[in-house]
Amino acid sequence: MINILIADDHVLLRQGLKQIIELEEDMKVIYQASDGEEAYEIAKKISPDIILMDINMPNINGIKAAKMLKNDNPKNKIMFLTIYNDKEYLMEALKIGVEGYILKDADSDELIKAIRTISNGGVYIHPSLVSEIENLDVDECKKELTDREMQILSLIAEGYSNKEIADKLFLSEKTVKNHVYNIFRKLDVKDRTQAAIYLLKNNNMYNMHT
Repeated sequence: MINILIADDHVLLRQGLKQIIELEEDMKVIYQASDGEEAYEIAKKISPDIILMDINMPNINGIKAAKMLKNDNPKNKIMFLTIYNDKEYLMEALKIGVEGYILKDADSDELIKAIRTISNGGVYIHPSLVSEIENLDVDECKKELTDREMQILSLIAEGYSNKEIADKLFLSEKTVKNHVYNIFRKLDVKDRTQAAIYLLKNNNMYNMHT
């Protein structure tokens, strides 16, 4: 069961999201928060699998709440559901390390797809915003990955665990761990989310919304 916390200051929107999400047999909204402060306090207590929240909220906005949650525990999985489709907010969200960014005009199928992607360890960016990431300047000092490392990086971005990658590529789990270590070192990233974002920025062979 994927347990979800929804944070938005509009009651009707929260209720509508809950109805859509709970049409899926393996998803449940376990709590609703009306602002970023409440979302932060509740998330610390109930540890939801995914925190789905708006950016523009009273008391503490979504950006600040996400920073606080990530500082407390980088493993908190956060997805913004927002009206903001501009590069500034998207970049701020990715700097924080959130796993998802989807617009409120998305249909229900896309919302569910995004939740599943994040639940499986991947990153989901609204299709209309992917080009904003791909067009960022590439850091020329980063070393190129080998074909095998790029293959593993693509699987990381899709949410596969080390064991699943090992099984898929007929490698030992230890070998995959060594490759992952080298990928993180070469890209100067700290976790799988940052690695997935790097792939979005720098390689057209992979697209998070396909």
